[in-house]
Amino acid sequence: MSKNQARALEPHVLVLDTQQSYKRLEEDALIRVVREECRHFAVHHLPYRLSPVILGIPGLLLHLFLLTAVHTFERARWMYVLWVVCRVLHFCLDTMDGTQARRNGTQSTARHFWDHWVDVMNSAMAVMIVAQLGPRQSIYFLPYILLTATGQLFFYLGLCRYFATGVMRDPYINHLWNYVFCLFLGLSVCIGDMAILEQPGFQLTYTCLSTVAFGAGLWSLLQDLVLMYRSPLSSLRFYVRILTAPVLILGLYVTWLRDWSDVFSARALVAIAMSSLAVGVHARQLVNKPPAWLTAESVLFLLVLPLACLPLALQPAFHRGLLLVMVLTLVVSMFRYLRAMISQYPEIGFPLIWLPSTHRPVLQHVSNKLAA
Repeated sequence: MSKNQARALEPHVLVLDTQQSYKRLEEDALIRVVREECRHFAVHHLPYRLSPVILGIPGLLLHLFLLTAVHTFERARWMYVLWVVCRVLHFCLDTMDGTQARRNGTQSTARHFWDHWVDVMNSAMAVMIVAQLGPRQSIYFLPYILLTATGQLFFYLGLCRYFATGVMRDPYINHLWNYVFCLFLGLSVCIGDMAILEQPGFQLTYTCLSTVAFGAGLWSLLQDLVLMYRSPLSSLRFYVRILTAPVLILGLYVTWLRDWSDVFSARALVAIAMSSLAVGVHARQLVNKPPAWLTAESVLFLLVLPLACLPLALQPAFHRGLLLVMVLTLVVSMFRYLRAMISQYPEIGFPLIWLPSTHRPVLQHVSNKLAA
């Protein structure tokens, strides 16, 4: 690709100012009240020198613990309690970390990337958790691919729109997803016990609400596509570049992986591959590079094709091995991108837990284009 072509696909200018002019929030009264209470708590009760980076860790660890639990043990009521706590805590901490960063002057492209990296990982794990916690034997059963679409595909395309426009739209579908798949599902079991999952009335209601969430996600996606179409980056080359990988990944899942006996590996491979696309396009936005055709993790995902030639008895072990390699690659990529972003604003740095006593807020606009 020539320099002119690469420049034509560079991300829209993004300025992370303290007024959050780059954000467009869509929220209802409940979300607004909870968000404001979280911001108030951050300003008045969090230690000033506490790094916002550490606030992403509790939700990440809780999601990982619950993901392991639902795929290891029989479903139990405590899992649904923890599921509600997990998602509510993640939302609150996700609100507080940005407030804390603007408060103590640690807002940077590296912290912005870390915030979204955590969101993407939690969304991927949440999709797999819901698939285990929701009704499994139902005449109204919805395919897993719809959960992946609402939980990951729409998230990825939202970040592509962010890449193209420089405006971070927080669509209402994010909150609707939590209302349906967290509060309705989790609280129903917490109140009515596990037997409610087998009741046809609950199953029908759950399926109807899931369909509404999927429909709202499609509407949000159409809005994102309109915004991308109006951006200077809108071109056939841009759309082909951002859509090739998800079409390959989800196409392989629908036509082949969903029939695997090892359900966990099939879903986890897709989740990691889709997550890598989301964090990859966001990372390249923040370091001012064109979107990639494929990430390293999505290339590794395609190895499921040659692995199919192995004896059936060996395939599960190789699938788990491939999954481990993809996870390690994803983590290494995260550190590589963070290092590049930290070097853009070394005076801000990337404190993990606590700011040094010598820290002084850096009064400047942070941008993916240093000259902006």
